[in-house]
Amino acid sequence: MKKLILSCSLLALTAPAYAALDCAPLPDCEDFGYTYTADDCDGQSTLKCPFDQTKLYCTEPGGKQATAAPCRIGSILYNDLKCYDEAPEGKTAIAVVFDVYKRLAISLYFFSNISWGGHGTDLPELDNCIRPNDTDNTCGTDGKSNTQKIVAQLGSDKLNYAAGYCYNLTIGGMPKGSWFLPSVSELITLSNYYPAVNRGVEKSGIGYAYRVTDKSYWSSNECDRFEAFYMHLSGFNSYAYGDSKNDARYARCAIAY
Repeated sequence: MKKLILSCSLLALTAPAYAALDCAPLPDCEDFGYTYTADDCDGQSTLKCPFDQTKLYCTEPGGKQATAAPCRIGSILYNDLKCYDEAPEGKTAIAVVFDVYKRLAISLYFFSNISWGGHGTDLPELDNCIRPNDTDNTCGTDGKSNTQKIVAQLGSDKLNYAAGYCYNLTIGGMPKGSWFLPSVSELITLSNYYPAVNRGVEKSGIGYAYRVTDKSYWSSNECDRFEAFYMHLSGFNSYAYGDSKNDARYARCAIAY
């Protein structure tokens, strides 16, 4: 039951003297539209109720907004680098979480028919790796660091090779350098959780064709000056192979959150 608070004003006094009182309930926060909490109005401009500072009014349209939730494997990541149980208004879905320990997500989109770049060039800052597998993938495991080393030599303003494409990606309004070409180790993690990641891709609404499996993605790992590693993600058998840097394959960029 709502608590009744009376506000009384003296109207008049006449002879014989008596007081005529006009008493009415004092309006509360809900009566003035202050119906939300700080969690409801996350990221919005707010006004506080003068009677109860915990009651808020969200000044942006749309009323109650979706609130951030813990990121899990398969969660959709938005351009504020947060995950939500329900799609938040005014934010853009950009990726799907695949590693909750390193806090990594894979882009919803991919680029096809792109080379690794730098054929005939050995990148001195980048480790030359032997063929990795599920038990030996300790070479050049940090895709973002690898990407920075690649673009430092092949050009940070070029889009015509895999690492350069990722480095320059600004989808969702992310600043240049936010996205990177994953390492083989990171792509192996992605392959281990592909069913949950694919469910996240489909839930985002971009379509079945953008699922992560049944495609060969360039990694940011180099074999030597002529070859680099790509990872074929399959629902049955994922594997990493070295191939000519000139070959055209897919690039699917990752981002840390």
